[in-house]
Amino acid sequence: MPGFRQPTTGDMGIILEGNSQGQLSVSGSAAPTSAFTDDGYYDLWCDVDVYIKVGETANNVTTSNGYLLRANNTLPNVLVRINNKIGAIAASSGTLRYHKVS
Repeated sequence: MPGFRQPTTGDMGIILEGNSQGQLSVSGSAAPTSAFTDDGYYDLWCDVDVYIKVGETANNVTTSNGYLLRANNTLPNVLVRINNKIGAIAASSGTLRYHKVS
């Protein structure tokens, strides 16, 4: 993938300069981000327990098919490809945040 620095020692370097970040309001209804226009690794975190899904179709995330991200924890280095969306659903209202790290 263009723009990626491949790790040489098993550790991934984090590049913060010029990287995008965003947020998504989450609730009891599934909500997707817009399609991403750039490949990258993203750190994800949320202030409530949330189930997430990454893919070209992400508005169908549920508590059964989503990956559980517990409140106030960071899920590092999630690969999001071009045209992918991040979908999320939660039992209560909150904010899912994401920041590109590489």
